Amino acid sequence: MELWTVDQAAQHWGVTPARARSILSSRHIRRTSGYPVAEIRSVRRRQGARTDLTPPTPATAAASLSTIAQAIAEHRDDDPTRLRLFFEFTRGADGGGATALSLVAEEPPLTGDLRYDALLAAIAEHITSRYGLPAPLWTATTDRFLYRAWWISTLPSARIQAMLWTPGSFRRRGVFLDRRDLTHDGALMPEPLFDATEVLRALAALAKKLERRNIVGQVHVFGGAAMLLAYNPHRAVTRDIDALFGPDGPMVDAIREVAAENGWPSTWMNNQAASYVARNRGGGPRVFDHPYLQVAATPADHLLAMKVLAARAVRDADDIRILIRHLGITTAGEIWVIVDRFFPDVPIKQHAHDLVEDILHEQIGRNGA
Repeated sequence: MELWTVDQAAQHWGVTPARARSILSSRHIRRTSGYPVAEIRSVRRRQGARTDLTPPTPATAAASLSTIAQAIAEHRDDDPTRLRLFFEFTRGADGGGATALSLVAEEPPLTGDLRYDALLAAIAEHITSRYGLPAPLWTATTDRFLYRAWWISTLPSARIQAMLWTPGSFRRRGVFLDRRDLTHDGALMPEPLFDATEVLRALAALAKKLERRNIVGQVHVFGGAAMLLAYNPHRAVTRDIDALFGPDGPMVDAIREVAAENGWPSTWMNNQAASYVARNRGGGPRVFDHPYLQVAATPADHLLAMKVLAARAVRDADDIRILIRHLGITTAGEIWVIVDRFFPDVPIKQHAHDLVEDILHEQIGRNGA
């Protein structure tokens, strides 16, 4: 563990040593022969304030790498769920900024699958490298490296992209994936993780808040929540509910009340990813119906267009497969017509073309068998 003196901490924060001592004391950062660098870096200071530090929140701490390792171990022989849990962790870690350092500091338990043990070590090193820090010591043990390559996506086009773009911390451990799968669109937040039952419970709580206000809310969900509620009830989790909603003021107030009562971020339902939705989104299936809250999902064709444009070989491929089957699509031409209808001015990248062709070829092979 790297340690700093109080003078180094003061220089990092841009304050006097006396002020640094006060900060360290207020945040319970204990000194041994020095102060843990990861904990110092995880403190965020807003301009113009003296006591506005942002330590890791309880919600963020609940999504530690150890928690994810335990969840992965519980889902044996279910790679889609295991990978979704992993990517939801990376999304939460991104949203937490430097506080994510505390999520990877302690060694997580082994999962019983060498692939995932290596994967968790790779993401820990990947996170620490962002802040110029060495990887935690536990990531260097031999049981965190694979003897044979693991291509997380077996699609031919995905392998080509993974050969080019796998980050070093993954490549060294024999884990190959396109770095685009480690990036995220839309809003980033630390917690909670929803399954279908929890989403519906959250919507019911929101409906009660609106009923007390005598307000009828309208919500249009897209992204993971739409997949979970309308097209793939077996999908493991979604981290938040991306949505367009109205009326704005009363809805935001009610959303915040539900968040406060459950200890969630106020953005558990948010419209921060609305820029990814086409203006002509159309009307999708009703997924929650209450006198004071009506919730509809993005139509399958619109959702397919969004997924194809993102074209992350691991994170979007399963959703694309499900939507293609749902819509009865058999040719790439049908998909490009759909994409052009919703996003006429957005160029389609070559890796998206390749991913679609691979998925369709895979589907044809299965049907032929």
